[in-house]
Formats: sequence, C-alpha cells, structure tokens
Amino acid sequence: MSPERFEQIETLYNDALALEPNARNAFLDRACGTDGDLRQEIESLLTSERSNTCLDTDAIQFAAESLAQQDGAEFMGRMLGRYQLLSLVGRGGMGEVYCGVDTRLNRLVAIKVLPAYMTDSREWSERLEQEARAVAALNHPHICTLYDLGNDGGMHYLVFEYLIGELLSDRLAKTGLPLPEALRYAIQIADALVTTHQEGIIHCDLKPRNIMLTKAGVKLLDFGIAELRYASDARVNDAVRDSASGTLAYMAPEQIERREKDTRTDIFGFGLVLYQMVTGRPAFLGNDQASLIQSILNDTPAPASHYAPKTPPALDFLLARCLAKDPSERWQSICDVLLMLKWVAA
Repeated sequence: MSPERFEQIETLYNDALALEPNARNAFLDRACGTDGDLRQEIESLLTSERSNTCLDTDAIQFAAESLAQQDGAEFMGRMLGRYQLLSLVGRGGMGEVYCGVDTRLNRLVAIKVLPAYMTDSREWSERLEQEARAVAALNHPHICTLYDLGNDGGMHYLVFEYLIGELLSDRLAKTGLPLPEALRYAIQIADALVTTHQEGIIHCDLKPRNIMLTKAGVKLLDFGIAELRYASDARVNDAVRDSASGTLAYMAPEQIERREKDTRTDIFGFGLVLYQMVTGRPAFLGNDQASLIQSILNDTPAPASHYAPKTPPALDFLLARCLAKDPSERWQSICDVLLMLKWVAA
C-alpha cells in the first residue's frame, strides 16, 4: 500500500469516526464510491475502534484473554527486541497497537508498531520517530509515558506504559460528567498541555479518544501528529504540517483550512473537549463531512449553560474564548486557561 493510499484511508476513517454512527454509511457511500477495498478497510478500522484495547482492560484478565484470541495469531509470542507481543488490540492513523510483555522487567506494555506496508516509506518512519521525540521530551503525571523506541528487522515500534482505565470517549458515550469532575479533568489536561507547549510541542489532535481516565487522573495519549515548533529536522515537520492531520470534529478552523498551526490550535481543541465534558455533546455537529466543516468554520456553539444549566457564567466565557474562530481572539496561552479553570473550580 502506498503512503498516498494510507493517507486517504486515514483521512476518511477519521472523518467517518467524527460522524454519528447512523450517518456513517451514507458518508462512506459518497466517499468510497465503487472502491470496495477502500470501504472495507475503513469499516474494519471502525469495527476495531469499538473493541476493547489493552489500555482499558484489567491487565491480568487481558493477558489471559489475549492468549485465547485467534485474531492476529501470527504475532502471538513474536519478539520485538526484548518485548513479546501478545495480541493486536487496535489500529490508528499512525500504526497498530499491541499488548506485550517487557521480558526484562516482567511488565505489560503497549507497543505501537508501524504497519509492515509502511516500513519502506522513509517519510512515515520519520514521522514515527518524530512521535517518539515529542513524547520522550515530556515528563508529566498526566501524559502517557514513552519507555522505548526500537527497530527490529525493519519493524519500527514505540513502547508505552500500560494503562488501566477508560477512554474519555467511552465514558461520554455512556453518561455525562458532573461539573466538578469535568473541571478536575480539564485542569489536569490543561496542566499537561502547559508542559507540552513549554517544550515547543503542539498535540494537534486533542479529542476524547486520546484521553484516558485512570485512578490517578487523566492521561493524554497519542502524539502521532504532534508538531514540534523547534524541530531540528524541518523536512519531517513540513510533512506533518502539510497533511490535514487530525479528527475532523475536533479540528480548529486553521487545521481544516491548512493554515499555520500554533499552541492556540490546541486551545481550540481543548475547548471542544471541555465543552463536551460539560454538556455531554460535541460543540459542532453535522450529518456529513461538508456540513460538519461548515459548522466548525461558521457556527457559534450555544453556551454550555444552555445544555448544562449549572454551568457558571465564567465557564461559558472561558469556553467562548477557547472556541473563537480567529486564533488572535482565543486565549493566547494555555497557562491563562489553566489559571481561569482553577478560579472557576475554587
């Protein structure tokens, strides 16, 4: 599969994922046309999205179930460096995720592997290494820890801490969050973003699916399209910037229009996540890709207090500034957002 084909699948998958489930078939009818292989690949990814991963299942239970699964059986017991693969548990835009064991330290880990058909692509391999540089530069209790980066026989992989918890997207699909809990999570996410921005890194893909709820609080996941503002390899950074990476429903206007991104892009994405935590619904909705884009570029979401009457006016004000279309009208620093959130929560 060529990088161009993979990029097409990634884009359509993210766009379909942003739609309500009952609108996805019509979208795929239009987007895929007569290309049955394209549609089958996207539907397979959407099905995988609904399944559990090693990040949200009890470790011992998951290990036992993994060994009993036949799906991905060809990888059972395979070694990547010192890591033994147990099972394929998920796919994303930047690779496949396996649950594995660190045989040296005897602990479960999450292993993100660049797909085999991409190993010959220098651009994509460099993007995986960019993700490693981005996460390795971060040390924060609310950011998923990167343990290792490796290349075994041409198979590039990243090794992350094993997390036990629940994705924020799964939590929101079942029930809303009480306001105090939403504010507590928001403060933790904003605090993590302070660290990423201080390191010159923009996440670029903030969304509920990239936030894990654990007993210790939230964990920010997936820096697969993170943009390093001070990267030494401008060629790799340009490759990331030139792709319309991200998930449509959580993109800032400048991402959709392929304009320059900066830390204020993350502030918009943070506002979208906080709005959904408080109200239980996305800030922007659409029946298809075109209407969703139109909504993001032109509509002003109703105040959160319209859907959640207990929302204080100060939080409505904070969200309105986060979601301003023009970056110059947003909060200019996530530090300011964090200070305001702490004041609202006090």
